Amino acid sequence: MDRIIRGANWWIEETNQRLRTRSAKLPDLKRVTDKFVAGGGFFTFTMPGEIDELTAEFELNGGHEDIRSLFGREPGDWTAFIYYERLANVGTAGLTNIGRVVRIKGLLTEVSQPKVEGMKADPTKVVFSSIVLYQDVVDGVVVHKFDFFNNTLVLGGKDYNADHNRLLQV
Repeated sequence: MDRIIRGANWWIEETNQRLRTRSAKLPDLKRVTDKFVAGGGFFTFTMPGEIDELTAEFELNGGHEDIRSLFGREPGDWTAFIYYERLANVGTAGLTNIGRVVRIKGLLTEVSQPKVEGMKADPTKVVFSSIVLYQDVVDGVVVHKFDFFNNTLVLGGKDYNADHNRLLQV
């Protein structure tokens, strides 16, 4: 068994969310697609295009004004989020722990206030989007890096669009 998720933690700016986080969901990765049909063709091909916008969600136990106050920032006044994850490989040789770090820069764009009943409250849901930097590193290897401003696309450690950027003089 490998890459079993054995725990995770969020940092938002300089604040450790370990004692606050109820759940965390990193962005789904998907491409925008266009349908392509060749002239006179019988078949449709889905042509992948850009990386679709990224959105991360997490739930916090409690109401934390230091996090809520990040809502409403303008583009350029980015918020840094860092997600840490412990992965475990379990086999005949024993247990091996592997670290994963995902760095995200964007804006906190939604805060869903909790419903309160008596002395119990639902978690506060926070949505993070307008993401301009997403970097996923596992055991020191860059798995993905999407950098909007530098038009950087790294996949599996390879600068996937270096030739594209060179041809377009980006």
